[in-house]
Amino acid sequence: MNKHIKSLVYILAYCLLISLPVIVFFSFDMPEKRSFLRDVSVMLGFFGLSMAGMQFIPTTRLSFLSDVFDMDRVYKVHHILSILSAVLIIFHPVILIVNNPNTLLLLNPFTAPWRAQAGLIGLVGFLMIALTSIYRKEVKLGYDTWHTIHTFLALFIMVFGLIHIFKVNYYSAAISMRIAWIIEIGIWSIFILYLRIIKPILIKKHPYTIDQVIEEIPNTWTLVLKPEGHAGLKFKAAQVAWINIDTSPFIIHRNPFSISGSAENREELRFTIKALGDFTNTIGTLRGGETVYVDGPYGNFNLEDETTKNGLVLIAGGIGVAPIMSILRTLSEQHDKRPVFFFYGNYNDENIIFKDEIDKLMKTLNLSVTHILEKPSKKIKCETGYITREILEKNLPNQKENLHIFMCGPLPMIKATNKNLALLGIHPRQITAEQYEMA
Repeated sequence: MNKHIKSLVYILAYCLLISLPVIVFFSFDMPEKRSFLRDVSVMLGFFGLSMAGMQFIPTTRLSFLSDVFDMDRVYKVHHILSILSAVLIIFHPVILIVNNPNTLLLLNPFTAPWRAQAGLIGLVGFLMIALTSIYRKEVKLGYDTWHTIHTFLALFIMVFGLIHIFKVNYYSAAISMRIAWIIEIGIWSIFILYLRIIKPILIKKHPYTIDQVIEEIPNTWTLVLKPEGHAGLKFKAAQVAWINIDTSPFIIHRNPFSISGSAENREELRFTIKALGDFTNTIGTLRGGETVYVDGPYGNFNLEDETTKNGLVLIAGGIGVAPIMSILRTLSEQHDKRPVFFFYGNYNDENIIFKDEIDKLMKTLNLSVTHILEKPSKKIKCETGYITREILEKNLPNQKENLHIFMCGPLPMIKATNKNLALLGIHPRQITAEQYEMA
């Protein structure tokens, strides 16, 4: 089964799961139907809660899904569906109130019955998730703290949402509807169990130790990890892994980074990390010997894919060079001679990570490198400014439509470059993009 067919099967299965209570409502015998608006409200609530519960699937980071879907897109869809589920659930009480204004009495937490209080508590949880997600940076809420709050609120919403449904006990009194919700709860529980218990146990059995901490440029380091008691991680060039250092693999948060080492070398694992936040600011304080737990690899870019055989265009901004170095190092060890065009954007020449190694790789690979600097000096040959359509067109061959593009960098660069590539006639299926705002 090819990747396209797999993706369709997974999407259809996902849609079926989130629609299951609504499908059952229209397909099986139910208690006597009530007013149209009231039933619409109930179906929106069912659909919204089911959709919210199934958000555990993308956050579980299942390898069979990451082999088919880009992690960036998975998280983007996860965010969109999370917002949509919140909107649907908010419309549930709104429509009830429009249908019968006396429903407002059920919003009084002191006099409302428990079934209504449970629904209200779940609704408050949804609003808290939305607010902490939208305004996380404004209130300076660290990613790890936000992720912990987000996870507990999600469980909070599921529990009280289900209490609300079963306490109301109208359509949920039907055997078929109860079975549907038992299936939903079972699936949620399986994914939570896998994410919080089974996966950490598996990760704990394959620890790594920090062998070296290499300062590449100021505030940017490469961690060199050695496997402890196992053969190491089998990965593909440019894949991503989640790591935590000197803590338990059972903790809620981890930190995602691109692998920067060669996929041909399983005796070590390299991550190149720039100080950009709470966790990354601590990398420079590591001295070696610390235990690291690795969850991965993830990512569906593959140098063996037919779309890459005609050649590659690699585009990086700053620390976005990490996965590209994994590609270049892997190609070098494989003695691969396919044409590679590398566009590397930085502020100035002092910010170019791996400058010397890239120069050496130009001698062993069929590699063309174009540096683009905002503040150029006369020390190296480069283009000035940003990675524009003109710079790409100037430095790419005429048959560029057959090349596969891999790019990594900040979101504004990704968006601008996608537009420029479209203007150059590059089809989206020829583009793999990784943005380090992903998680």
